[in-house]
Amino acid sequence: MPTSYPTVRSVMTTPVIAVTPDAPFKEIARALAEHRISAVPVIDAGGRVTGVVSEADLIHKEEMRGGFDQVLATGYQVRSRKAHAATADRLMTSPVVTIGPDASVEDAASKLGHTDVRRLFVVEGDGRLIGVLARADVLRLFLVSDDVIRDRVLAAVPAGVTATVAEGVVQLGGCVPRRSQALAAIRIAWALPGVVGVTGAVQHELDDVKA
Repeated sequence: MPTSYPTVRSVMTTPVIAVTPDAPFKEIARALAEHRISAVPVIDAGGRVTGVVSEADLIHKEEMRGGFDQVLATGYQVRSRKAHAATADRLMTSPVVTIGPDASVEDAASKLGHTDVRRLFVVEGDGRLIGVLARADVLRLFLVSDDVIRDRVLAAVPAGVTATVAEGVVQLGGCVPRRSQALAAIRIAWALPGVVGVTGAVQHELDDVKA
């Protein structure tokens, strides 16, 4: 069984609910409400993503309804502009954070963790939007059952390695001919989807790893 981490393509959400730059405020609000999503990408005529409109962008209109006297408030100009905006091109935040469909989910999780975004927009090489990867999509990988994880581990690690799994934590055991195989078993187990942790120790007969 392959031990490579899942790709973005395998877990992304598709098709994507998107709007055009001239989409009116209420159309955007309706799309968010009807599809129960927190943001929509804005795409041009070629299907390339140019920005994103989130619930936070829309709520500025209600926030500023009482007046615009907070001239010195942090972020006032952006909030004021969005409060006055009526179409997606004025409401959207740009540029967006993108990722390719063949990137690993591990790379996607790293990008989500190091940027202040809740979702990545998945684009082809020509910039066309083909999917969305949200934090929730990544978290769903951890819903894999312990039995499935155990089967995947045993199918991927060297012969002689044993494994038990509880709440996603893999406990390795057994004995293999070489230390390099024991170390490989740990790396392989960690790379499999749904694994929360790896414990235990795999014994070895020959230390073939240079200090």
